[in-house]
Amino acid sequence: MSTPWMWLLIFRWKWVSSPILIPPGLMIFLPRMMMTMSSETLTVKHSTGKYPILVEPKSLDALGEQFERRSLKSPVGIVTNRRVNDLYGDRIREGLRGAGFVTRTVLMPDGERYKNLATVEQLINALLKQKMERNGTILALGGGVTGDVTGFVASILFRGVRWVQVPTTLLAQVDASVGGKTGVNHEFGKNIIGAFHQPELVVIDPEVNLTLETRDRLSGYAEMLKMAFILDPSFLDVLIKYRDKIIDGDDVNMLSRAISRSVALKAQIVTEDERESNRRRVLNFGHTFAHALEKVTEYKRYRHGEAVLLGMYAAGWLSNQVSGLSNDNWEIMRSILRDVPFDQQVDDLDAAKVVAAMEGDKKTRHDRINYVLLKRFGDVTITDAVSPTAAQLAVQAMKVAFSNSGNTDDESTSDANVSATGKL
Repeated sequence: MSTPWMWLLIFRWKWVSSPILIPPGLMIFLPRMMMTMSSETLTVKHSTGKYPILVEPKSLDALGEQFERRSLKSPVGIVTNRRVNDLYGDRIREGLRGAGFVTRTVLMPDGERYKNLATVEQLINALLKQKMERNGTILALGGGVTGDVTGFVASILFRGVRWVQVPTTLLAQVDASVGGKTGVNHEFGKNIIGAFHQPELVVIDPEVNLTLETRDRLSGYAEMLKMAFILDPSFLDVLIKYRDKIIDGDDVNMLSRAISRSVALKAQIVTEDERESNRRRVLNFGHTFAHALEKVTEYKRYRHGEAVLLGMYAAGWLSNQVSGLSNDNWEIMRSILRDVPFDQQVDDLDAAKVVAAMEGDKKTRHDRINYVLLKRFGDVTITDAVSPTAAQLAVQAMKVAFSNSGNTDDESTSDANVSATGKL
């Protein structure tokens, strides 16, 4: 039986930063990866307002203060899962109550397979039983599933309740917590049912990543790679150099820097295109394949970021075949992806079933699958001119590359000292 959960998010930059003007009038601070960290706040503007994102160690302890700054109201319905509640629930509640807020907590089951309308109904029932009010605040405390489902609940309960994101996985910190996408899965595809509902605040504490399993940090690292491939090739050099520190999670300072850089890149895109009508679609690189891989494995085998890692390999292979990605870029890309310490099974995947699963993807238009492909690092194209046979060959290439997880096949052209930008 579920109990309500919710999470709050604020994002502040811990960098000496360089300003870049982004339409429509957003001043965003892109961190310089090798500089000393300082304290800045990123403000994301959208069609109905704006919200801050705070990236700062120990920022969980500042939630009460941040709620007051945003004039958020009680009751605060905290939605989380049992493990995250055990780790951070008391700390969050004490901080909010110390600032005078009344809190209620609802627990939801953990895992992508619970990202559905049944869970939404359970959460709404639990929140209403705990006397949630329209003027109150819903706080999502957890990973991407928690944030997506909680945000959707906030978008429909009382026709819209203010909400806060406090992501506790690296993947959620660099991806799902930024941009206001909320939703749940359906038998016909992932995230088919949902809404754009912007949070009031996003709070990212890099220290929470120390409690994650290695797979979860790897999952977030894969999303960072995606941002670098499509938007900022210079970021690849940093991610290659500090891959082990990020995945091992033993350097909070480096994690903070990498998170900040990745979030800044995504904030730029979602500010330009809030509702994914055009530019924001580039963020789906690797995701058409990834969502299909998750679906055919019933959301039980891969973390989302792991599926994105595999999906980027397939999309990269297709890019080399059909969209002009050079052999040099492809060799660099596949080396980077293969060097990530991924060790989940791929041998039993049926390429035809994976491609068939793409047909229900929300990125399909006019019964044709849209693929986000690279022309070169930092330059993306979107095309539906990919045959099912070519897509199946891309899945097959991915299977060959990641079979046995030993980096021993012909696809592994590893070079530990490769520079992502040196061959551009």
